[in-house]
Amino acid sequence: MPSDIDFHLHPELDPKARELPGTEKAISYRAALTEALINADPRGHREMIEELQRSDLPMHTLAIQLFSPVAAQLGRLWCNDETDFIQVAVASTRLGMIVNHLSQNRSQAIRDRQKVRRVLLARTQGALHTIGVSIVASCFRDMGWDVDGGADLELDDSLYLRLSNSSYSLLGISVGRVDEVDQCAAAIRRVQSSRSTSTMKIAVGGPAVMKNPRAFGSIGADMVARSALEVMHLADRMA
Repeated sequence: MPSDIDFHLHPELDPKARELPGTEKAISYRAALTEALINADPRGHREMIEELQRSDLPMHTLAIQLFSPVAAQLGRLWCNDETDFIQVAVASTRLGMIVNHLSQNRSQAIRDRQKVRRVLLARTQGALHTIGVSIVASCFRDMGWDVDGGADLELDDSLYLRLSNSSYSLLGISVGRVDEVDQCAAAIRRVQSSRSTSTMKIAVGGPAVMKNPRAFGSIGADMVARSALEVMHLADRMA
């Protein structure tokens, strides 16, 4: 397989992603969703929510094959000066609303678990574009996980308070900038030094990891995830 393939724009080219149920149908929505997000008329965005609800596609398929590549495409449009910052900001907000609405309100097939698995999601201060956190959260919920935290939880005392008060199987950290690698490493060391969280797995991802995964390879995380698909595989292995 060619090394220059952008799996963020075309996750369906990954054989594992291709196996997700409803892949072709999810892919067919990409152009319409992108148009609805960018169009000034908000009716298209509301109609897309209704259409995706009717589709009954699994949330993890929508997250991998639709939401993630559309988010990547929005970023590319901005970088290539094909749209302006305001349009991208509005589109990203709309996409986040769609993801959260579908994730929270649609009926989902949750796997039977003998023990409920819990994940705590947090971000660094530089992770200002939080749509990725919402997409990852939707994947975990669809796979039967109890999701806590999210885009509003940063690497500060509130994170450590939650970890001391509750038990989690996994901590997921979204990193916004590569220069936050030291902050991320310090947080991981602090978490791992506590007896109550020493066995909890830690995964790092986000824009900075996508940009320079090698920078995060030796900071103590159990997994460095470059995409929502890799996070989903991690969750599956922890079943």
